[in-house]
Amino acid sequence: MSNPKQDYQMFASFWFWALAITTLRIVVLLLSDANLGQDEAQYWFWSRDLDFGYFSKPPMIAWAIAATTAIFGNAEWAVRLSAPIFHFGAGSFIYLTAKMHFNQRTAFWAGIGWLTLPGVILSSFVITTDAPLLFFWSGALYFLFRIIAQSANAEGAPGLFDYSGLGVMIGLGLLSKYAMLFFIAALFISAILSPPVRKALLKPGSLIAALIAASFAATNIYWNAAHDFQTLSHTAANANWSASLFQPAKLTSFMVQQFAVAGIIPFAVLLFAAIRWRAPLTTRWKMTTLLVFALTPLAIVAAQAFISRAHANWAAAAYPSAILFVTVWLFRQRAGAFVKASIGLHMLFFLTFCVAITNFTLVDRIGLSSATQEIRGWREQSAAISAMADGYDAIVIDDRALMGAMLYYQQTSPIEIVAIDPNNNVDNHYEAFKAFDPDKHKRVLFVTTRDDDIHVGYRFATRAALGPKTVMLGGGLTRTYHLFDISGYHGAK
Repeated sequence: MSNPKQDYQMFASFWFWALAITTLRIVVLLLSDANLGQDEAQYWFWSRDLDFGYFSKPPMIAWAIAATTAIFGNAEWAVRLSAPIFHFGAGSFIYLTAKMHFNQRTAFWAGIGWLTLPGVILSSFVITTDAPLLFFWSGALYFLFRIIAQSANAEGAPGLFDYSGLGVMIGLGLLSKYAMLFFIAALFISAILSPPVRKALLKPGSLIAALIAASFAATNIYWNAAHDFQTLSHTAANANWSASLFQPAKLTSFMVQQFAVAGIIPFAVLLFAAIRWRAPLTTRWKMTTLLVFALTPLAIVAAQAFISRAHANWAAAAYPSAILFVTVWLFRQRAGAFVKASIGLHMLFFLTFCVAITNFTLVDRIGLSSATQEIRGWREQSAAISAMADGYDAIVIDDRALMGAMLYYQQTSPIEIVAIDPNNNVDNHYEAFKAFDPDKHKRVLFVTTRDDDIHVGYRFATRAALGPKTVMLGGGLTRTYHLFDISGYHGAK
């Protein structure tokens, strides 16, 4: 017979809801027909050759994909599987941090609040560098708060485990995405503002944490040094400081996009509370530190948006501490209804998204086909192109999106698939490590988004157009690539 008290405790448990949400996400991944997007396919390709770095990112994303695909195979859902698991882990660290420093109610709603943030919902269905970054960021925040709390306790002191945990989390975060550097910046700002944080960081254990973090980071630095600092150069190019600078419109756009990433209520409350914040720095170190860790990434990326440009997810590291801060602040203002309303709205979005990602016909009917075109049609497109490749030495591609799709969906192709550099400047991983070799590839099938081959054809003596290959993406949308038979390479002029 059911025990009402036990039933209530189960349904009031963070772990019950976190596991339920994560399980649903994995089931949706299994049911979805979404193809891999261009970044996901590239990360999968990296995972076939494990290393300490890659052209545009640190190695963690490739390691994660290698782990899940080694167990479950190379299906799209297996490539993406670590994403919901990483976010479950991040939510767990947020829950444990809140439970340690605030109370059970705050911990429950903060943890669930994290799992239902719009940005986290979307990030749980694609494999990107944000998922591991946010897991290790949340873990580092947890160990930091353990260290500070124990340092403030006259009867105890943080041990080697806590400082080592902090170092490991920061180090692995740096191997996930360079945005983990924002954590170190926030750490220094917090130490300046808050005596409890400063006291914790001035202990010998901090040196251990720093050495561990540095040892992890050194592996990627070594890889970069051996490869002409490709990842750092690419990251600098992404910042785009060589373009026209100072873009107030892009700053405005970036800030508006944060409402979509974090949710309207959480982001609005974060801004409102930050503007009104008057807590004494010496007595409210917990909330002040959370606010610093939320505002530091947000301010840095907002400055980047103003200088040149920034994508909405570049400030994702702001939100583990932000969701904690907002949840605590609202409950202290006796406005917990806003916490629950926010999660309710986000759950509605979550369930709607689950239906949409498993039913593209519905997406087409409501006129949102364009939102899914980057994850549709690649299997068919790659198969159509591969069917034209008999007799050629290689399929040569000038488009990163198609290159990734061809490598993933034509894994058993007997024809080599390689990239060509159309502008005499290596712009992506394929051009650097999977490049056209004129000594091996004499006659090739060249594939491009352009309807001519002039941008590379001038390097070849013989050229012939073979026509387009078009696939339907749904909702009347199409994707077209043009094919050319080219041979007789004589080099760039």
